[in-house]
Amino acid sequence: MEFSVLIGGEAGQGMFSVELELSELLSKLGYHFFATKNYMSRIRGGHNFHMIRVADRPVHALSGRPWDMVIALDDGETERRHGGALREEGILLANHKVKEIEKEAREAFQDVTAANTILTGIVLAVLGADLQKAKATASDASMAERLEKGWVFAKSWGLERQIPIPPKAGDHCKLDGNQAIALGALLGGCQFMAGYPMTPATSIMHYFATVAAELPVHFEQAEDEIAAINMVLGASYAGLRSMVATSGGGFALMTEAVSLAGMTETPVVIVVAQRPGPATGLPTRTEQGDLNFVLHAGHGEFPRVIFAPGSIEEAITLARGSFDVADRWQIPVFILTDQYFADSVQFMEGSAPTSMLQRQYTAYEAGYQRYVFTPNGVSPLTFPGLSEARVEVDSDEHTEDGKITEDLSLRVRMVDKRLRKMGEIAAEAVMPVCFGDRKAATVLISWGSNRLIVQEAAVALQAEGLPVAALHFGQVYPLTPKMKKGLSRKRLICIENNATGQFANLLERELDLKVDHRVLKYNGECFTVAELVDRIKQIAD
Repeated sequence: MEFSVLIGGEAGQGMFSVELELSELLSKLGYHFFATKNYMSRIRGGHNFHMIRVADRPVHALSGRPWDMVIALDDGETERRHGGALREEGILLANHKVKEIEKEAREAFQDVTAANTILTGIVLAVLGADLQKAKATASDASMAERLEKGWVFAKSWGLERQIPIPPKAGDHCKLDGNQAIALGALLGGCQFMAGYPMTPATSIMHYFATVAAELPVHFEQAEDEIAAINMVLGASYAGLRSMVATSGGGFALMTEAVSLAGMTETPVVIVVAQRPGPATGLPTRTEQGDLNFVLHAGHGEFPRVIFAPGSIEEAITLARGSFDVADRWQIPVFILTDQYFADSVQFMEGSAPTSMLQRQYTAYEAGYQRYVFTPNGVSPLTFPGLSEARVEVDSDEHTEDGKITEDLSLRVRMVDKRLRKMGEIAAEAVMPVCFGDRKAATVLISWGSNRLIVQEAAVALQAEGLPVAALHFGQVYPLTPKMKKGLSRKRLICIENNATGQFANLLERELDLKVDHRVLKYNGECFTVAELVDRIKQIAD
């Protein structure tokens, strides 16, 4: 039992406000839901639409089924674009009805923006939500009155309880992908973040700026991306766990400093929120086109780890753990996300974790050598001011105590030292997660934000008699031979939001795994469950 609504209009007309209020109330009232959005790179105008799926069970993706309800805040464009996808007996709240609501908002509340809350009330009434409970969860008496006005409209139009969904969610917290990454970073002990605003990474910065007033963390909005990553490297050198967040174009400016982190062996966490490129591309849409870029970013050879979370829980866990990985191996660690995951609002069952990791500080005596050779390539790490130890680093090749050198034999030994870390880094890799029928001959491979879409598609395919398993990679580099256990005789279908199958190519190169089919989408929109089911069935047939 489920219900899907699309709210469309021009930027500035209030769709986002409706989504925020509706998702907050759905959460408080105990409804399972998933919400995401498709928006243009404009402050006003254009065509944006927000999509919310409500169900009597956990849902974490767009179903792809016809809409049960379409709300048109604009005059014609939403109906033209999405009216054909409304189910035959679905509810169309056309623009002339929205204007009635706006008129009532002006007359009853002297505030046209009250129409957003009235619309929220109408949707809740359609779902059969309890009016008194909804009013009780409202932020204030004024909001409660506006919600009740939504019920009045719903009754007068015969919409109340049109598609009743029972609220069945237990204890949970509601987060979008960027909030989950930011929370995970804080739990990982992050004490400093810098960045320059760039969609879709900006809300990570907003989260840090908001919590900085109450937590021992500092956020710095830099003048550009080059300054941001160098601030972060400086903070890490000084002793703080540090992170920077950006998107593809901003990360392009950071690549020289990524190499600096590699040479100085400075721990740093870098979030790259992908969007369609090249250049500015589609700055507010989604894609998984930067895997190769992040994998090869920077000049020279040095180790790195790349995570790509696909659920709220995984985003928190991987972001939290990434700071330990960066510290332990003294490397840059990347978290790859994308606009779809960054902006999608999802449930996490239970409550968010609260235990915080901390950086371990060790003081060394005078004579400390920052880059002393060790069997696994990891030298003792300390920070200026803890003791008499001199912490000397340099972007040039260097001796064990951090002084510049052009000794070519020492150069070879230092490169080997840095690369020696890769063996143990790979041994500690986060293994892929398997869903579905492990004995199935067909395996659907995903990475990053496609995780839960593929998982639901696998369940749907099994229900139709097509046995499949789903394998999700939350760590996409390094890949290790143990990750391919049991896959060599399977038919592999790799699902990605890019044009060339970048992860499929990586699997073939790193693990000698032949991917039989690639299901690719790169128009700037995410997969839906129904779309994915249809495309996989075409392959199976």
